[in-house]
Amino acid sequence: MRTSLHNPKRRRRHSLLVPLAILLAVVVAGGAVLLILRHPTTGISDTPAITEPTKPTKALPVDFIDRNTASPYVMLKDITSGQVLYSKNADARCYPASLTKLVTALVAMDYVQADTVLTVGNEVTMIDKESSRAFIPVGAVMSAEQLIQAILLPSGNDAAYALAAQVGKLILSDENAAPRTAIDAFCRKMNEKAQALGCTGTHFRNPDGIHEAEHYTTASDMMRIATAALQNDVIARTVATPEINTNLLSGQGVHWVNSNKLVHEGNAFTYAGATG
Repeated sequence: MRTSLHNPKRRRRHSLLVPLAILLAVVVAGGAVLLILRHPTTGISDTPAITEPTKPTKALPVDFIDRNTASPYVMLKDITSGQVLYSKNADARCYPASLTKLVTALVAMDYVQADTVLTVGNEVTMIDKESSRAFIPVGAVMSAEQLIQAILLPSGNDAAYALAAQVGKLILSDENAAPRTAIDAFCRKMNEKAQALGCTGTHFRNPDGIHEAEHYTTASDMMRIATAALQNDVIARTVATPEINTNLLSGQGVHWVNSNKLVHEGNAFTYAGATG
């Protein structure tokens, strides 16, 4: 039935109902219903608490979710409680591609500080020709954090090779080690890190994730890796950054944009709760 607040015959009744409706709306918004009625003459209040009825939880059938989830390998987990909310082929072997770079950054932070100064060498020329790049020149002087930004924002394979080679030299305690030798030493540490995190279906062959048959992981292992990576302050603040303008320690100006559209405003994939 439709009524009007401007009907003079109903104005007095509505003048009482409107404040009551507002009060009811406010307490409902607070998460519980408390209806307060005041006697107009005595001022005595009756305040019975009315519990909001429990709404049944509706869960989509798992087979429906499976059919409508594009990726064949999924794990969704509440890392606070440890509860796995949804998974699909989570322990099946798959290829991590650039998710590999989370391990590269995580291993590097075992050997350097955010402000450790590193000089980029010829290793940046060793990447696959189809690689995504941060366009770091040979001879650039950068902090370790800047290299991690170059890896995790534009997904720079050149930056991944630079960080692996320079940290690999620290691992070998040999600043003159050849880039390939240093990168191989770094990759061994990547596999050791994965095992230490409890990964059982993972093996890394390179620091950037370019496809190789023996470079693989699982969704459940990547959950372990991502959880550990986000506990590192440098990595956590980098992956949450939409874009950055900065100068390298050697003076070159750079502009890197995060390839993760979830953390950008104003696009179809924007998600306010995304932190990386």
